[in-house]
Amino acid sequence: MQSVMVLANIEEVIFAFIPIVVFMVPIIAILTHHQRKMAELIHRAPQALPSPEVEALRREVQDLKALIHQQTIALDNARKLEETVRS
Repeated sequence: MQSVMVLANIEEVIFAFIPIVVFMVPIIAILTHHQRKMAELIHRAPQALPSPEVEALRREVQDLKALIHQQTIALDNARKLEETVRS
């Protein structure tokens, strides 16, 4: 009697897993297709040199950093001078 009930439970479980498997197969196919496409894009794209615009922006940022550095030093010197005058 128990073996019949165990078989009934197994059949219920199998019927519950069928829709899960039906939906999982296309999802896995989509994910593997996407992963393959992304790998192709990464490996196919040549490592291009930076464009002149990017290089110009880098130089400009470097110049701005240098200017900020100089202004910070000038402010520190002005504060020190002010402190010595007050003393």
